[in-house]
Amino acid sequence: MHTIGRIRLEGSPPPWGITSIDGFVQSALSRAQREGSDLPDEFHVTFCPWGERNTAFNNLSEIADVFEPRYRLVHFTSCGRPYLIAILTGANAAQRQRRAMQYLPWSEHYHGRRDDDGVTLDFIGEAQDVDVEPPEALEERSLRRLFQTGEIQDL
Repeated sequence: MHTIGRIRLEGSPPPWGITSIDGFVQSALSRAQREGSDLPDEFHVTFCPWGERNTAFNNLSEIADVFEPRYRLVHFTSCGRPYLIAILTGANAAQRQRRAMQYLPWSEHYHGRRDDDGVTLDFIGEAQDVDVEPPEALEERSLRRLFQTGEIQDL
């Protein structure tokens, strides 16, 4: 198994991005590699805060076919904030990543290249707001609605 000794960034990731948290990306990619298998020489990777993903969609059924189970994980920052990490491989990885960008709010997306001593991540883009309308069911799960229906009481 190759060790990820360092991460090099190319491009201009967003100032709010996960790459500004020291050691997070290296730790997440190393874990994905340990639990999945060695990263290929080229891949795409998407980082999305779990809470923001849940706010937009209760589940990922709309884009479940985009992800590869062996390279999809939830990884926590040092302060305990969970992030969805999705590594996409294969000939259609870039196309699947563009589709994920439509559905994952506050996400950032990179093209990765692995070499002998680490990984280089080329910044592709960010998504702050999603390009699709959230399912109507989410509106029904608002706090106001849950209080009105009695699903939440005595809080």
